[in-house]
Amino acid sequence: ITPLLASANVQTGLQLAQRQCASCHTLNEGGRSGVGPNLYGIVGAKHAHIEGFNYSAALRGMANKPWGNEELNAWLANPRAYAPGNRMSYAGLASVQARADLIAYLRSISPNAPAP
Repeated sequence: ITPLLASANVQTGLQLAQRQCASCHTLNEGGRSGVGPNLYGIVGAKHAHIEGFNYSAALRGMANKPWGNEELNAWLANPRAYAPGNRMSYAGLASVQARADLIAYLRSISPNAPAP
């Protein structure tokens, strides 16, 4: 996915996030968790990093692993395959370009994201 990020469209990613993520996740700095955790700063953050959020055992078991481009790509493509036993009901985003756009947007709201 990393090579696609160079041409990814952050605005398209924002629109995808608003349509597909915002019903369960907040995206603003300091935003509260909803059904899912707040996604501000997700890129580069460790899995299961938000204090007080009730993560599944599958994600708690990955707590030392950061959310990088490839991890987010795999998660967005198929959350159940990436972390079997997680509770997210999202079926996945089939389009690789759409995933790149969404990851580019998530990077744009992740001040501590590592360089791509």
